[in-house]
Amino acid sequence: MNHRLVHLQMSAINSIAGSSIFNIGDTVHFNPRFKAIAVQRESNVWNEAYDYDFEDFSIFKREANWIKNTIPIETYFVQHKSDIRVNNVSITGVSQASTVQFGGLKKINTESRIKHIRILQD
Repeated sequence: MNHRLVHLQMSAINSIAGSSIFNIGDTVHFNPRFKAIAVQRESNVWNEAYDYDFEDFSIFKREANWIKNTIPIETYFVQHKSDIRVNNVSITGVSQASTVQFGGLKKINTESRIKHIRILQD
């Protein structure tokens, strides 16, 4: 991985969610994991009957179905400048297990699992 200097004049980020990162510079390996249980209820009453654990749902126990074979891609990069220059960046949001990266990133492997539950009144 070619290393270059990063010059960032100004950045504004409204929100960075769980297991995400804002990075200026080079990264060798980025491996975030995110798990969540999202419960939406029709009433405003909460009790312990609505508490859930990750172990209650098979989605959090299953092995990820990763792509087994990589596709061979031959690449050749020419860096015309010795640095990365960014003037202004405005970002509304960075979601779960993701990155905003200014610089090089050699390997990324992310995983996000969310179980959505709706509890409706009778």
